[in-house]
Amino acid sequence: MTRVAVVALGVALSGCATSLGTIGVAVPDAEPMGLKMLRPAATGRSCRASVLGLPLADGEPRLQDALGEILALDAEGNVVVNAEVRWRRVVTGIYNRRCVEVQGDLARTLSTVTLPMPPGHHHEGH
Repeated sequence: MTRVAVVALGVALSGCATSLGTIGVAVPDAEPMGLKMLRPAATGRSCRASVLGLPLADGEPRLQDALGEILALDAEGNVVVNAEVRWRRVVTGIYNRRCVEVQGDLARTLSTVTLPMPPGHHHEGH
């Protein structure tokens, strides 16, 4: 009887891991980057649902799809900064829905040029 209890406990505590997708670049601080803000606090999501255990669409929610929704808001946008990623689930047994949601600022990167100073030229607070 204890063997059955251990197996049942193991099944109850087991979990699974699923990739939500990949992102091209992730930096902890976007301040040093030259950016033109286009749409602050934009949201994109990717969801999958099932009814009575039958999936309504193939696969899992994808992070790339959620980011793609934000990037599609403005043709000029090519980066999402200050992004927060959330995983949301509704599980009723009859209707189940899983979503990955991204909220962040849509921006465009700006090219910056750094010019070297000529030798002997320095700033001393004058």
